[in-house]
Amino acid sequence: MARSKDEQFLHDWVIRKIKEKNSRIYSEININPGDEQNYDLKGKYPDVVLVNHGQVVSVIEVDTTETVNEQSIDKWKALSELSVKLTLIVPKEEQNKARDLVWKDGLVAKVDIKFFDLQLNI
Repeated sequence: MARSKDEQFLHDWVIRKIKEKNSRIYSEININPGDEQNYDLKGKYPDVVLVNHGQVVSVIEVDTTETVNEQSIDKWKALSELSVKLTLIVPKEEQNKARDLVWKDGLVAKVDIKFFDLQLNI
């Protein structure tokens, strides 16, 4: 699931914003932007791992327009089986598509879907 250069930049930017936004809530936030494998959880490398006092609370997977598709389902399924809450964060315009994919594959009870929206006022 290779992303274009622009989509990869957006993906990594969203990951860093999630870390920044949640830095006061969680005692530790581990991120795996791009191809980096900084922090694993049972052999998987989610984009963001939220930890409080040594216990993993949640994992977050950020997807972009190019990666909200059937090829991502296997990764989502693997991450949903890590015994912690999985949140997918997708572009606002892809939210319904992600919800349909999750529903179709029977992951609806294991996955929370949120969205990001980017507005440039130039």
